[in-house]
Amino acid sequence: MTTDMYEKSVKEFFKPVRYFLEDASVSEIMINGPEDIWIERKGKLYKTDAKFTPEGLEAAARNVAQYVGRIITDERPRLDARLPDGSRIHVVLPPIARKGTAISIRKFFPGNLTVPQLIEFGALAPEWARFIDACVKTKQNVIVAGGTGSGKTTLLNVVSSLIPNEERILTIEDSAELQLLQDHLVAFESRPPDNMGRGAVTISHLLHSSLRLRPDRIVIGEVRGGEAFDLMQALNTGHSGSMCTVHANSPTETCRRLESLCLMSEIELPMVAIRAQIAAALNIIICCARFHDGSRRLTHIAEVLPLNEKGDYRTQDLFVYTVTGKDDEGRIQGYHAPTGILPTFMSKLKSYGYSEMDESFFDPATHGYERPPVAGVQEFKIEWTSRLLDGEEKWKPRPLDPERKETLTRALNEVFEQRDMLSPPMAKHEPPAGEPATLKEEVSPKKEFSKAEAKSRKAGVYARSLLKKTSADSGLRSRRPPLGVRSNDTGKGKG
Repeated sequence: MTTDMYEKSVKEFFKPVRYFLEDASVSEIMINGPEDIWIERKGKLYKTDAKFTPEGLEAAARNVAQYVGRIITDERPRLDARLPDGSRIHVVLPPIARKGTAISIRKFFPGNLTVPQLIEFGALAPEWARFIDACVKTKQNVIVAGGTGSGKTTLLNVVSSLIPNEERILTIEDSAELQLLQDHLVAFESRPPDNMGRGAVTISHLLHSSLRLRPDRIVIGEVRGGEAFDLMQALNTGHSGSMCTVHANSPTETCRRLESLCLMSEIELPMVAIRAQIAAALNIIICCARFHDGSRRLTHIAEVLPLNEKGDYRTQDLFVYTVTGKDDEGRIQGYHAPTGILPTFMSKLKSYGYSEMDESFFDPATHGYERPPVAGVQEFKIEWTSRLLDGEEKWKPRPLDPERKETLTRALNEVFEQRDMLSPPMAKHEPPAGEPATLKEEVSPKKEFSKAEAKSRKAGVYARSLLKKTSADSGLRSRRPPLGVRSNDTGKGKG
Protein backbone atom coordinates (compact mmCIF):
# COMPACT_ATOMS: atom_id res chain seq x y z
CA MET A 1 0.00 0.00 0.00
CA THR A 2 1.50 3.35 -1.04
CA THR A 3 1.47 6.47 1.09
CA ASP A 4 -1.19 8.05 -1.15
CA MET A 5 -3.42 5.02 -0.74
CA TYR A 6 -2.85 5.04 3.02
CA GLU A 7 -3.73 8.74 3.21
CA LYS A 8 -6.93 8.21 1.24
CA SER A 9 -7.92 5.21 3.37
CA VAL A 10 -7.29 7.18 6.59
CA LYS A 11 -9.52 10.00 5.36
CA GLU A 12 -12.23 7.49 4.53
CA PHE A 13 -12.03 5.37 7.68
CA PHE A 14 -11.69 8.42 9.96
CA LYS A 15 -14.35 10.41 8.11
CA PRO A 16 -16.27 11.40 11.29
CA VAL A 17 -13.17 13.26 12.61
CA ARG A 18 -11.69 14.24 9.26
CA TYR A 19 -12.46 17.91 9.88
CA PHE A 20 -10.40 17.87 13.08
CA LEU A 21 -7.54 16.02 11.38
CA GLU A 22 -7.31 18.83 8.83
CA ASP A 23 -7.79 21.64 11.38
CA ALA A 24 -4.34 23.08 12.18
CA SER A 25 -5.58 24.51 15.50
CA VAL A 26 -6.38 21.02 16.84
CA SER A 27 -3.37 19.41 18.51
CA GLU A 28 -4.93 16.14 19.69
CA ILE A 29 -7.99 14.01 18.96
CA MET A 30 -9.11 11.66 21.77
CA ILE A 31 -11.62 8.95 20.89
CA ASN A 32 -12.80 7.35 24.13
CA GLY A 33 -15.37 5.21 22.34
CA PRO A 34 -17.52 5.31 19.19
CA GLU A 35 -19.69 8.17 20.51
CA ASP A 36 -17.35 9.90 22.99
CA ILE A 37 -14.86 12.05 21.08
CA TRP A 38 -12.82 15.00 22.39
CA ILE A 39 -10.25 17.35 20.91
CA GLU A 40 -7.53 19.62 22.29
CA ARG A 41 -7.34 23.11 20.82
CA LYS A 42 -4.78 25.62 22.14
CA GLY A 43 -4.32 23.55 25.27
CA LYS A 44 -8.06 23.33 26.15
CA LEU A 45 -10.23 20.21 25.86
CA TYR A 46 -13.53 20.31 23.95
CA LYS A 47 -16.16 17.60 23.53
CA THR A 48 -17.42 17.06 19.95
CA ASP A 49 -20.61 15.64 18.46
CA ALA A 50 -18.72 13.38 16.03
CA LYS A 51 -19.69 9.70 16.12
CA PHE A 52 -18.43 6.37 14.76
CA THR A 53 -20.11 3.00 14.58
CA PRO A 54 -18.34 0.41 16.79
CA GLU A 55 -17.44 -1.66 13.72
CA GLY A 56 -16.25 1.36 11.76
CA LEU A 57 -13.99 2.56 14.55
CA GLU A 58 -12.35 -0.85 14.96
CA ALA A 59 -11.94 -1.12 11.17
CA ALA A 60 -10.16 2.24 11.14
CA ALA A 61 -7.72 0.98 13.79
CA ARG A 62 -7.02 -2.24 11.89
CA ASN A 63 -6.48 -0.28 8.67
CA VAL A 64 -3.70 1.73 10.34
CA ALA A 65 -2.11 -1.44 11.70
CA GLN A 66 -2.18 -3.04 8.25
CA TYR A 67 -0.36 -0.13 6.63
CA VAL A 68 2.42 0.20 9.21
CA GLY A 69 2.99 -3.56 9.24
CA ARG A 70 2.12 -4.05 12.88
CA ILE A 71 -0.26 -6.46 14.53
CA ILE A 72 -3.38 -5.59 16.49
CA THR A 73 -5.54 -8.53 17.55
CA ASP A 74 -7.55 -9.68 20.55
CA GLU A 75 -4.33 -11.24 21.89
CA ARG A 76 -2.35 -8.04 21.23
CA PRO A 77 -4.92 -5.24 21.61
CA ARG A 78 -2.51 -2.26 21.69
CA LEU A 79 -0.93 -0.38 18.78
CA ASP A 80 1.59 2.44 18.44
CA ALA A 81 1.84 3.88 14.92
CA ARG A 82 1.85 7.07 12.88
CA LEU A 83 -0.43 8.53 10.21
CA PRO A 84 0.78 9.70 6.76
CA ASP A 85 1.17 13.30 7.99
CA GLY A 86 3.41 12.16 10.86
CA SER A 87 0.74 12.34 13.57
CA ARG A 88 1.18 9.79 16.36
CA ILE A 89 -1.67 7.35 16.98
CA HIS A 90 -2.23 4.92 19.84
CA VAL A 91 -5.02 2.33 19.83
CA VAL A 92 -6.49 0.05 22.51
CA LEU A 93 -9.16 -2.48 21.47
CA PRO A 94 -12.09 -3.70 23.60
CA PRO A 95 -12.68 -5.40 25.98
CA ILE A 96 -9.48 -3.85 27.40
CA ALA A 97 -11.02 -0.48 26.49
CA ARG A 98 -14.35 -0.90 28.26
CA LYS A 99 -16.25 1.83 26.36
CA GLY A 100 -15.17 0.57 22.94
CA THR A 101 -12.06 1.11 20.83
CA ALA A 102 -9.96 3.94 22.32
CA ILE A 103 -7.76 5.99 20.00
CA SER A 104 -5.55 9.01 20.61
CA ILE A 105 -4.15 10.97 17.65
CA ARG A 106 -1.49 13.50 18.56
CA LYS A 107 -0.82 15.98 15.78
CA PHE A 108 2.36 17.95 15.42
CA PHE A 109 2.83 21.60 14.64
CA PRO A 110 2.47 22.13 10.86
CA GLY A 111 6.02 22.52 9.60
CA ASN A 112 8.95 22.37 11.98
CA LEU A 113 8.87 24.71 14.95
CA THR A 114 11.89 26.98 15.23
CA VAL A 115 13.64 28.68 18.13
CA PRO A 116 12.27 32.15 17.19
CA GLN A 117 8.73 30.72 17.16
CA LEU A 118 9.17 29.24 20.65
CA ILE A 119 10.38 32.65 21.86
CA GLU A 120 7.39 34.32 20.19
CA PHE A 121 5.02 31.86 21.92
CA GLY A 122 6.64 32.64 25.28
CA ALA A 123 7.96 29.11 25.74
CA LEU A 124 11.49 30.39 26.46
CA ALA A 125 13.61 33.56 26.45
CA PRO A 126 16.40 34.50 23.99
CA GLU A 127 19.14 33.98 26.58
CA TRP A 128 17.84 30.46 27.22
CA ALA A 129 17.94 29.73 23.49
CA ARG A 130 21.48 31.08 23.23
CA PHE A 131 22.66 28.88 26.10
CA ILE A 132 20.96 25.77 24.65
CA ASP A 133 22.66 26.49 21.33
CA ALA A 134 26.00 26.70 23.16
CA CYS A 135 25.33 23.38 24.91
CA VAL A 136 24.60 21.68 21.59
CA LYS A 137 27.66 23.14 19.87
CA THR A 138 29.95 22.18 22.76
CA LYS A 139 28.54 18.63 22.66
CA GLN A 140 26.94 18.45 26.09
CA ASN A 141 24.72 15.39 26.56
CA VAL A 142 21.17 16.78 26.78
CA ILE A 143 18.07 15.17 28.30
CA VAL A 144 14.65 16.71 27.60
CA ALA A 145 12.26 15.88 30.45
CA GLY A 146 8.60 16.56 31.08
CA GLY A 147 5.21 15.05 31.67
CA THR A 148 2.77 13.61 29.14
CA GLY A 149 1.73 16.23 26.59
CA SER A 150 4.29 18.77 27.80
CA GLY A 151 5.94 19.03 24.37
CA LYS A 152 9.06 16.90 24.91
CA THR A 153 9.25 15.57 21.35
CA THR A 154 8.59 19.01 19.86
CA LEU A 155 11.31 20.51 22.05
CA LEU A 156 13.73 17.71 21.13
CA ASN A 157 13.05 18.50 17.46
CA VAL A 158 13.92 22.15 18.06
CA VAL A 159 17.05 21.37 20.10
CA SER A 160 18.30 18.81 17.57
CA SER A 161 17.83 21.36 14.77
CA LEU A 162 20.79 23.22 16.29
CA ILE A 163 23.17 20.33 15.48
CA PRO A 164 25.60 21.39 12.74
CA ASN A 165 24.65 20.09 9.30
CA GLU A 166 28.01 18.45 8.63
CA GLU A 167 27.63 15.94 11.50
CA ARG A 168 26.35 12.36 11.14
CA ILE A 169 23.17 11.88 13.19
CA LEU A 170 21.49 8.57 14.07
CA THR A 171 17.91 8.69 15.37
CA ILE A 172 16.24 5.78 17.19
CA GLU A 173 12.50 5.73 17.91
CA ASP A 174 9.63 3.39 18.70
CA SER A 175 7.43 5.16 16.15
CA ALA A 176 9.03 7.80 13.94
CA GLU A 177 8.15 11.31 15.16
CA LEU A 178 11.39 13.30 14.93
CA GLN A 179 11.66 15.60 11.91
CA LEU A 180 15.32 16.46 11.60
CA LEU A 181 16.35 18.43 8.51
CA GLN A 182 20.09 17.73 8.48
CA ASP A 183 21.54 16.06 5.38
CA HIS A 184 23.56 13.27 7.01
CA LEU A 185 20.78 11.47 8.85
CA VAL A 186 20.26 7.75 9.55
CA ALA A 187 16.80 7.06 11.00
CA PHE A 188 15.96 3.80 12.81
CA GLU A 189 12.58 2.57 14.02
CA SER A 190 12.07 -0.38 16.37
CA ARG A 191 9.88 -3.32 15.41
CA PRO A 192 7.64 -5.42 17.68
CA PRO A 193 7.58 -9.23 17.39
CA ASP A 194 5.25 -10.93 14.92
CA ASN A 195 2.30 -13.08 15.95
CA MET A 196 4.72 -15.96 16.61
CA GLY A 197 6.80 -13.81 18.94
CA ARG A 198 9.71 -13.58 16.51
CA GLY A 199 11.55 -10.80 14.70
CA ALA A 200 11.48 -8.13 17.42
CA VAL A 201 14.02 -5.32 17.04
CA THR A 202 14.21 -3.26 20.22
CA ILE A 203 15.72 0.16 20.90
CA SER A 204 18.57 -1.65 22.68
CA HIS A 205 19.32 -3.61 19.50
CA LEU A 206 19.30 -0.43 17.43
CA LEU A 207 21.48 1.34 19.98
CA HIS A 208 24.07 -1.43 19.70
CA SER A 209 23.99 -1.11 15.91
CA SER A 210 24.28 2.67 16.04
CA LEU A 211 27.52 2.46 18.02
CA ARG A 212 29.07 0.56 15.11
CA LEU A 213 27.88 3.02 12.47
CA ARG A 214 30.23 5.89 13.36
CA PRO A 215 27.70 8.37 14.82
CA ASP A 216 28.59 11.95 15.67
CA ARG A 217 25.32 12.24 17.57
CA ILE A 218 22.71 9.73 18.76
CA VAL A 219 19.17 11.07 19.22
CA ILE A 220 16.63 8.76 20.89
CA GLY A 221 12.98 9.73 20.69
CA GLU A 222 12.10 8.47 24.17
CA VAL A 223 13.76 6.23 26.75
CA ARG A 224 11.20 4.13 28.58
CA GLY A 225 12.87 0.79 29.41
CA GLY A 226 16.08 -1.13 30.00
CA GLU A 227 17.69 0.53 26.97
CA ALA A 228 18.46 3.42 29.34
CA PHE A 229 21.44 1.44 30.66
CA ASP A 230 22.80 0.94 27.12
CA LEU A 231 22.37 4.66 26.49
CA MET A 232 24.31 5.56 29.64
CA GLN A 233 27.10 3.24 28.51
CA ALA A 234 27.18 4.93 25.10
CA LEU A 235 27.30 8.42 26.59
CA ASN A 236 30.16 7.37 28.84
CA THR A 237 32.24 5.94 25.99
CA GLY A 238 32.84 8.99 23.85
CA HIS A 239 29.47 9.60 22.14
CA SER A 240 29.03 13.10 23.51
CA GLY A 241 26.43 15.53 22.25
CA SER A 242 23.65 12.94 22.26
CA MET A 243 20.03 13.63 23.21
CA CYS A 244 16.86 11.87 24.31
CA THR A 245 13.57 12.47 26.15
CA VAL A 246 12.27 10.93 29.35
CA HIS A 247 9.16 11.30 31.51
CA ALA A 248 10.05 13.34 34.62
CA ASN A 249 9.04 16.63 36.21
CA SER A 250 12.29 18.08 37.55
CA PRO A 251 16.05 17.72 37.00
CA THR A 252 16.65 15.55 40.08
CA GLU A 253 13.60 13.41 39.30
CA THR A 254 15.01 12.89 35.81
CA CYS A 255 18.14 11.26 37.25
CA ARG A 256 16.03 9.03 39.50
CA ARG A 257 13.75 8.10 36.61
CA LEU A 258 16.73 7.05 34.48
CA GLU A 259 18.01 5.04 37.44
CA SER A 260 14.70 3.14 37.60
CA LEU A 261 14.85 2.46 33.86
CA CYS A 262 18.45 1.20 34.10
CA LEU A 263 17.31 -1.28 36.74
CA MET A 264 14.88 -2.73 34.17
CA SER A 265 17.83 -3.97 32.07
CA GLU A 266 19.24 -7.48 32.42
CA ILE A 267 22.55 -6.16 33.78
CA GLU A 268 22.93 -6.43 37.53
CA LEU A 269 25.13 -3.75 39.08
CA PRO A 270 25.27 -2.16 42.53
CA MET A 271 23.04 0.88 42.90
CA VAL A 272 25.98 3.22 43.45
CA ALA A 273 27.61 2.03 40.21
CA ILE A 274 24.45 2.78 38.21
CA ARG A 275 24.12 6.21 39.82
CA ALA A 276 27.76 6.99 39.05
CA GLN A 277 27.19 6.02 35.40
CA ILE A 278 24.14 8.30 35.16
CA ALA A 279 25.82 11.27 36.87
CA ALA A 280 28.87 10.92 34.61
CA ALA A 281 26.81 10.52 31.42
CA LEU A 282 24.43 13.48 31.81
CA ASN A 283 25.44 17.11 31.43
CA ILE A 284 22.31 19.21 30.87
CA ILE A 285 18.65 18.55 31.69
CA ILE A 286 15.97 20.72 30.05
CA CYS A 287 12.55 20.44 31.66
CA CYS A 288 9.28 21.52 30.07
CA ALA A 289 5.75 21.54 31.43
CA ARG A 290 2.16 22.01 30.32
CA PHE A 291 0.35 24.51 32.56
CA HIS A 292 -3.36 24.42 33.38
CA ASP A 293 -4.09 27.26 30.93
CA GLY A 294 -2.84 24.99 28.12
CA SER A 295 0.46 26.80 27.58
CA ARG A 296 3.71 24.86 27.34
CA ARG A 297 6.96 26.35 28.58
CA LEU A 298 10.51 25.42 29.48
CA THR A 299 10.80 25.43 33.26
CA HIS A 300 14.41 24.46 34.01
CA ILE A 301 17.82 24.24 32.47
CA ALA A 302 19.96 22.40 35.00
CA GLU A 303 23.46 20.97 35.10
CA VAL A 304 24.10 17.49 36.49
CA LEU A 305 26.98 17.35 38.99
CA PRO A 306 28.99 14.39 40.33
CA LEU A 307 27.46 12.31 43.13
CA ASN A 308 28.05 13.44 46.69
CA GLU A 309 29.85 11.35 49.28
CA LYS A 310 26.62 9.53 50.17
CA GLY A 311 26.02 8.58 46.53
CA ASP A 312 23.06 10.95 46.01
CA TYR A 313 22.38 12.96 42.85
CA ARG A 314 23.28 16.65 42.70
CA THR A 315 22.00 19.18 40.20
CA GLN A 316 22.15 22.95 39.95
CA ASP A 317 19.57 25.15 38.24
CA LEU A 318 21.17 27.53 35.73
CA PHE A 319 17.88 28.93 34.37
CA VAL A 320 14.37 28.64 35.82
CA TYR A 321 10.86 29.80 34.95
CA THR A 322 9.13 31.61 37.80
CA VAL A 323 5.31 31.89 37.88
CA THR A 324 4.15 35.26 39.16
CA GLY A 325 0.37 34.89 38.82
CA LYS A 326 -2.48 35.00 36.29
CA ASP A 327 -3.97 37.71 34.14
CA ASP A 328 -7.68 38.57 33.93
CA GLU A 329 -8.27 35.81 31.35
CA GLY A 330 -6.66 33.12 33.50
CA ARG A 331 -3.40 32.91 31.55
CA ILE A 332 -0.25 32.06 33.49
CA GLN A 333 2.18 34.95 33.93
CA GLY A 334 5.87 34.55 34.74
CA TYR A 335 9.41 35.12 33.54
CA HIS A 336 12.39 33.07 32.33
CA ALA A 337 15.66 34.09 33.97
CA PRO A 338 19.14 32.85 34.83
CA THR A 339 19.71 32.09 38.49
CA GLY A 340 23.16 33.63 38.87
CA ILE A 341 24.84 30.20 39.18
CA LEU A 342 27.69 29.59 36.75
CA PRO A 343 28.02 26.31 34.79
CA THR A 344 31.13 24.23 35.43
CA PHE A 345 32.07 24.31 31.72
CA MET A 346 32.45 28.09 31.42
CA SER A 347 35.96 27.79 29.94
CA LYS A 348 34.67 25.42 27.25
CA LEU A 349 31.94 27.87 26.25
CA LYS A 350 34.49 30.63 25.74
CA SER A 351 36.87 28.35 23.82
CA TYR A 352 34.03 27.59 21.36
CA GLY A 353 33.54 31.30 20.62
CA TYR A 354 30.75 32.18 23.07
CA SER A 355 32.62 35.19 24.38
CA GLU A 356 29.46 36.88 25.67
CA MET A 357 28.97 34.09 28.24
CA ASP A 358 30.89 35.57 31.12
CA GLU A 359 29.58 36.16 34.64
CA SER A 360 27.24 38.94 33.55
CA PHE A 361 25.40 36.63 31.12
CA PHE A 362 24.23 34.47 34.05
CA ASP A 363 23.25 37.47 36.19
CA PRO A 364 19.44 37.94 35.99
CA ALA A 365 19.81 41.73 36.34
CA THR A 366 21.70 41.84 33.02
CA HIS A 367 18.51 40.78 31.26
CA GLY A 368 16.22 42.94 33.39
CA TYR A 369 14.88 40.21 35.71
CA GLU A 370 14.66 39.78 39.45
CA ARG A 371 16.66 36.97 40.96
CA PRO A 372 14.47 33.83 40.78
CA PRO A 373 14.25 31.20 43.54
CA VAL A 374 16.85 28.45 43.18
CA ALA A 375 16.23 24.76 43.77
CA GLY A 376 17.91 21.46 43.12
CA VAL A 377 21.39 22.21 44.48
CA GLN A 378 22.62 19.72 47.05
CA GLU A 379 25.89 19.88 48.99
CA PHE A 380 28.04 21.34 46.24
CA LYS A 381 30.40 24.28 46.13
CA ILE A 382 28.38 26.62 43.94
CA GLU A 383 30.11 29.20 41.81
CA TRP A 384 27.97 32.35 41.86
CA THR A 385 28.45 35.53 39.93
CA SER A 386 30.45 38.10 41.92
CA ARG A 387 27.38 40.31 42.46
CA LEU A 388 25.37 37.39 43.91
CA LEU A 389 28.16 35.73 45.88
CA ASP A 390 26.85 32.97 48.20
CA GLY A 391 23.35 33.72 46.96
CA GLU A 392 23.25 37.21 48.44
CA GLU A 393 23.17 40.46 46.49
CA LYS A 394 26.48 42.23 47.22
CA TRP A 395 25.71 45.41 45.27
CA LYS A 396 22.96 46.86 43.13
CA PRO A 397 23.10 45.99 39.42
CA ARG A 398 25.12 48.36 37.27
CA PRO A 399 24.40 49.10 33.60
CA LEU A 400 26.62 47.35 31.07
CA ASP A 401 29.16 49.42 29.21
CA PRO A 402 28.14 50.14 25.58
CA GLU A 403 30.64 47.71 24.03
CA ARG A 404 29.61 44.84 26.29
CA LYS A 405 25.92 45.58 25.72
CA GLU A 406 26.43 45.58 21.95
CA THR A 407 28.22 42.21 22.10
CA LEU A 408 25.39 40.67 24.14
CA THR A 409 22.69 42.14 21.89
CA ARG A 410 24.43 40.81 18.80
CA ALA A 411 24.72 37.34 20.33
CA LEU A 412 21.04 37.23 21.33
CA ASN A 413 19.96 38.49 17.90
CA GLU A 414 21.67 35.47 16.34
CA VAL A 415 18.93 33.35 17.94
CA PHE A 416 16.35 34.95 15.63
CA GLU A 417 18.38 34.62 12.43
CA GLN A 418 17.22 32.05 9.92
CA ARG A 419 19.90 29.40 9.77
CA ASP A 420 20.53 27.98 6.33
CA MET A 421 21.23 24.27 6.14
CA LEU A 422 24.45 24.44 4.16
CA SER A 423 24.97 21.43 1.95
CA PRO A 424 27.83 19.19 3.09
CA PRO A 425 30.93 19.01 0.89
CA MET A 426 30.53 16.48 -1.94
CA ALA A 427 33.20 13.93 -2.81
CA LYS A 428 33.75 14.48 -6.54
CA HIS A 429 35.43 12.07 -8.91
CA GLU A 430 35.95 12.83 -12.57
CA PRO A 431 37.26 9.79 -14.50
CA PRO A 432 39.58 10.24 -17.48
CA ALA A 433 37.94 10.61 -20.89
CA GLY A 434 36.74 7.29 -22.25
CA GLU A 435 36.51 5.55 -18.87
CA PRO A 436 33.24 4.73 -17.03
CA ALA A 437 32.26 7.03 -14.14
CA THR A 438 33.28 4.65 -11.32
CA LEU A 439 35.64 5.19 -8.48
CA LYS A 440 39.14 3.87 -9.19
CA GLU A 441 41.80 3.01 -6.69
CA GLU A 442 44.73 5.35 -6.71
CA VAL A 443 47.88 3.73 -8.05
CA SER A 444 50.60 4.09 -5.47
CA PRO A 445 54.22 4.41 -6.58
CA LYS A 446 56.09 1.14 -7.04
CA LYS A 447 57.69 -0.04 -3.84
CA GLU A 448 60.77 -2.18 -3.36
CA PHE A 449 60.27 -5.18 -1.06
CA SER A 450 62.73 -7.34 0.82
CA LYS A 451 63.03 -11.05 -0.07
CA ALA A 452 60.92 -12.05 2.93
CA GLU A 453 58.19 -9.50 2.05
CA ALA A 454 58.22 -10.58 -1.60
CA LYS A 455 57.85 -14.20 -0.60
CA SER A 456 54.96 -13.34 1.71
CA ARG A 457 53.21 -11.34 -1.03
CA LYS A 458 53.60 -14.24 -3.50
CA ALA A 459 52.05 -16.56 -0.93
CA GLY A 460 49.15 -14.14 -0.54
CA VAL A 461 48.61 -13.99 -4.32
CA TYR A 462 48.63 -17.80 -4.49
CA ALA A 463 46.18 -18.06 -1.57
CA ARG A 464 43.76 -15.63 -3.26
CA SER A 465 43.95 -17.52 -6.56
CA LEU A 466 43.32 -20.80 -4.73
CA LEU A 467 40.35 -19.27 -2.91
CA LYS A 468 38.95 -17.98 -6.23
CA LYS A 469 39.34 -21.47 -7.80
CA THR A 470 37.66 -23.08 -4.76
CA SER A 471 34.75 -20.64 -5.03
CA ALA A 472 34.39 -21.41 -8.73
CA ASP A 473 34.35 -25.16 -8.04
CA SER A 474 31.80 -24.56 -5.32
CA GLY A 475 29.63 -22.73 -7.85
CA LEU A 476 29.84 -25.67 -10.26
CA ARG A 477 28.90 -28.12 -7.53
CA SER A 478 25.86 -26.02 -6.60
CA ARG A 479 24.59 -26.31 -10.16
CA ARG A 480 24.75 -30.12 -10.23
CA PRO A 481 21.38 -31.95 -10.19
CA PRO A 482 20.25 -33.54 -6.90
CA LEU A 483 21.32 -37.07 -6.08
CA GLY A 484 19.27 -39.64 -8.01
CA VAL A 485 18.22 -37.21 -10.76
CA ARG A 486 20.00 -37.33 -14.12
CA SER A 487 20.80 -34.08 -15.85
CA ASN A 488 18.79 -35.09 -18.91
CA ASP A 489 15.69 -35.85 -16.80
CA THR A 490 14.60 -32.19 -16.84
CA GLY A 491 10.84 -31.98 -16.60
CA LYS A 492 10.48 -35.77 -16.16
CA GLY A 493 9.83 -37.88 -13.12
CA LYS A 494 12.17 -40.65 -11.99
CA GLY A 495 12.15 -43.71 -14.30
